[in-house]
Amino acid sequence: LQACAPLWSQTCGTSVFSTGLCARLDGDLRPVGAIAPTAQREWGGQGLCHAVPCQAMLVSPMSPPLAGCSTYMDIVIVLDGSNSIYPWYEVQNFLSNVLSKFFIGPGQIQVGVLQYGERAVHEWALGRYRTAPEVVEAARNLSRQEGRETRTALAIRRA
Repeated sequence: LQACAPLWSQTCGTSVFSTGLCARLDGDLRPVGAIAPTAQREWGGQGLCHAVPCQAMLVSPMSPPLAGCSTYMDIVIVLDGSNSIYPWYEVQNFLSNVLSKFFIGPGQIQVGVLQYGERAVHEWALGRYRTAPEVVEAARNLSRQEGRETRTALAIRRA
């Protein structure tokens, strides 16, 4: 059996996490495992964060999340750096603006970038930058790979 509860939202730094909670149930209707529990570890005021204040808010009453669920998010951005993308500074600005909205840090969100054109290149790996300002600076300094081909499928497989 599977049971799903309504959404619950959680704020951590500048990030807001909203996820549904689904649990597998045994024959006695006891939870035996979570399904896609993205943002749940502790019940109460600390929710996602250990280093910064967080508030957990239930949209409707439900049981506490299952223990042991992962709390961080890994984001890998697959970025077209071929010659068909122009002007490049707009890509850098867009990427910087998006990344500045995330709460990046140990045990929180990690960001990686893979850029492609004729080749797919990992610009930086998950966890290389440990704060939002570091990631934003890296995005602003990202050079375009260029190339006359746009090999999107290769990049997605590589990511």
